[in-house]
Amino acid sequence: MLVGLLKTIFFLITFYYLFKIIGRLVLPYILKKGVERMQQQQQNATTNYQQKAQQQEGKVTVKKNTQKKSSGVVDENEGEYVDFEEVK
Repeated sequence: MLVGLLKTIFFLITFYYLFKIIGRLVLPYILKKGVERMQQQQQNATTNYQQKAQQQEGKVTVKKNTQKKSSGVVDENEGEYVDFEEVK
């Protein structure tokens, strides 16, 4: 029983240091590639936005709503005119 416990502790310590050494070697490479990929995506998004903005410069589009409004719903921009008299 004691031998099994010592083997388990030995393997845990060995794997801990093995992963620690591999992590120091591999993790910076993985992070560098991830940062480069995000920078490339950001650069592509910026380029696409600039191209889209240049294409639409001076273009005016008017969209009309062809659907009829339901009679029971009043738009918040519209209101009813109420005639009132001042009471003294």
